[in-house]
Amino acid sequence: MPTIRLYNLHVGIDDDLPRALAREAAKRLGAAPAAVTLVKRGVDARERTPHYNCTADALLPEGADLERILAHLGGNAAVPAPTPPMTLAPGDAPLRGPVVVVGSGPAGGFAAWTLALNGYRPLLIERGKPALERLRRIGRFNAGVVELDPDDNALFGEGGAGSFSDGKLYTSHRDPLLPRILEVFVECGAPSRILTDAAPHVGTDVLSRVVVRMREKLQAMGAQVRFTARLTDLDGCNVTINGTERMQAGAVILAPGHSARDTYEMLHRRGVHLEAKPFQMGVRIEHAQELIDKAQLGRFARDKRLAPASYDIACHPGGAPGLFSFCMCPGGITMAAVNEPGMLNTNGMSFSPQASGYANSALVTTFEPQDFGFGPLDGVAFQRRFEAIAFAAGGGGWAAPAQPVTHYLRGLESPRNMRGTYARGRVYQALAPLLPEKLNKALRAGLPEFDKRIRGFVSDGGILHAIEARASSPVRITRDPHTRQSISTPGLYPCGEGAGYAGGIMSAALDGIHSARAIIAAHAQPA
Repeated sequence: MPTIRLYNLHVGIDDDLPRALAREAAKRLGAAPAAVTLVKRGVDARERTPHYNCTADALLPEGADLERILAHLGGNAAVPAPTPPMTLAPGDAPLRGPVVVVGSGPAGGFAAWTLALNGYRPLLIERGKPALERLRRIGRFNAGVVELDPDDNALFGEGGAGSFSDGKLYTSHRDPLLPRILEVFVECGAPSRILTDAAPHVGTDVLSRVVVRMREKLQAMGAQVRFTARLTDLDGCNVTINGTERMQAGAVILAPGHSARDTYEMLHRRGVHLEAKPFQMGVRIEHAQELIDKAQLGRFARDKRLAPASYDIACHPGGAPGLFSFCMCPGGITMAAVNEPGMLNTNGMSFSPQASGYANSALVTTFEPQDFGFGPLDGVAFQRRFEAIAFAAGGGGWAAPAQPVTHYLRGLESPRNMRGTYARGRVYQALAPLLPEKLNKALRAGLPEFDKRIRGFVSDGGILHAIEARASSPVRITRDPHTRQSISTPGLYPCGEGAGYAGGIMSAALDGIHSARAIIAAHAQPA
């Protein structure tokens, strides 16, 4: 019996979901389907009463004319594409050593998972510490109890920077392997609702446990995992770890994360082809969550059935650079995400309850090579310049220079106390002199537009923090689009956000899977 995928099925949030879905599918099809399976659901609170907007697969009865039904329903129906398996037939070229995966973030972790699942027994190296150790240290750093560890922080360590972020598990990419990523997360302890939530979210507390379970399963499948193992040199596929340990790899999957600046510098010295790429830089804004809820949910702002509201806004004011919200964290916290002394970079993250009472988001604009220089590492130098300015303006100790958004727009300097979640402390500063002028132009033109969409966005309670410089990588490790290998270094497979090919947990994981599949398709399993 054929299956048809139905979109935009509206179901009340208090309804019995299976029965309501079957009822709505029957209305749409004009006959009762043999079975209905929920695929995705998202809350739509734009109308007088919130409801679920659902996608479901309906099993049509015998004799149903699938083509006629599809033609009648138009864009509200399709034939679901099959989800491909994670295993595939191996190639026949021999590997002259193990596949070494550098970095345990989403790209490296899922590359290693794909290799191990197919019998390739990779070696996964990570410069930082295991997730739970890392989580404790970051908490102590945020409390000012311990000093910065350049290799074990919110940017480096098991799970990568993605473990300390908004925790969103969705992407604009359309790839049939995406459901497999969510299935792995659930297999490793994430809640099963992420399989059907339209905008699935898991917090840092859940992700930390998930990546531990994922590592244990990797090891059970034959992978080796090593922590405090930093890639310090790479000559072709000759890998050096921690400056002294050398080994010959059969292939190297390089997923270093967007903050591995020392790795970029080493690759550049070694003649690996790098290029400058556009990247986003901005500030982080924090509001009371109640303001966002009222603006987005109206009279349902206090409805306990609904999660804290979020927003996703892009505006392109005429004659000014575009301004975009990024990594929005409802019920989250604002934090220092740093790995170098004397540099300040802010970020946002959330725990699974999303219960901080505050909402934060990056507000970013895009910088092109013509804004900072065309040399491969010029973007890194540009980031460091403004991170150093922000660190100094905060008085050291990773306190954040901050200012109410109303003061920023009006050019006021009137120090005041600012409530919020940033644990390392805020220092009132006029932010405009601390920021690149292109960013100032984007903020001055874009913030009033944001306020039109979320009333109260521009208010004394909206606090801007400088600076968010690591929204994306300023470097691309150039690869061949077909083989996925570095165009200068055979056997090197750059992938993920740090290589310049992804932006977020899901897209990075997907990129890692495809790089691993490229190796599997070309090479036989190791003996």
